[in-house]
Amino acid sequence: MAFLTDQHCHTDISLDSTASYLDMVQAAYAAGVRWLCITDHCDTVDWRTLELYPPCRDVARRELEAYEANLDRVPKDMTVRMGVELAELIFHPELKEELSSPPWLDFVLGSYHITREYGDYHELTYTPAFCEKLWDIYLRDLQQVAEMDYFDVMAHIGYVRRYAMAQGVDAGLSLARHGDRIEHLLRTLIQNGRGIEINCSGIRDGCGPFPSEEILRLYKSLGGEIVTVGSDAHRPQDAAKGLARGQQILRECGFRYVALFTKRKPQFMPL
Repeated sequence: MAFLTDQHCHTDISLDSTASYLDMVQAAYAAGVRWLCITDHCDTVDWRTLELYPPCRDVARRELEAYEANLDRVPKDMTVRMGVELAELIFHPELKEELSSPPWLDFVLGSYHITREYGDYHELTYTPAFCEKLWDIYLRDLQQVAEMDYFDVMAHIGYVRRYAMAQGVDAGLSLARHGDRIEHLLRTLIQNGRGIEINCSGIRDGCGPFPSEEILRLYKSLGGEIVTVGSDAHRPQDAAKGLARGQQILRECGFRYVALFTKRKPQFMPL
């Protein structure tokens, strides 16, 4: 492993973070990260009302301003890139070009957190039976995301398990129950030249990576090669947590390279 990479983390440009840009960069560097992409939330929907969220139009510009304001304080042996986690575009596909096309963006995560039927996954009450209904909705909507062309890598496949487990319900995506739909999702991503990430937030939370190792192995067996590693850290104290284990999991699943994005194009670094 050459060094730790992190292509999914947040600063106070995201509503759910209070971390300054420089604090996140410095914390990641201190934890061993040498390639970092800040991917603040660009949410097109207000999770409380499910209506259009106009501040999404300012996120990419604010990312550029933060990058330029802190560039001279980034360690010389660290690469920092600009990205966004662009979410809920299935609600507002008309914003696709506007939000994903700023020329300074290096990386766009395709993300999804909110159901039309029940609202934000984070706000729900989970039971085993309800989880099965939710996974049907989740895979339906994630397939819609996969068929769009605005993003480079799909974020945290299966992350909803985190919220269920926090309520004592262990009901995640599995190939035994959802294999055909998961395979269709992964084949769509591969055919469209999109990648997936191993999101390591679940590693630090004790519920494993998103997606699971069996889904990562399926992606590899189907010919998937574009994979990134992300901490999904929102606080400096979580910077880089789980990344080393995430890169180890990728090697165990047969991957030999991790993708690093500049100006929306991947280069491949040996693991």
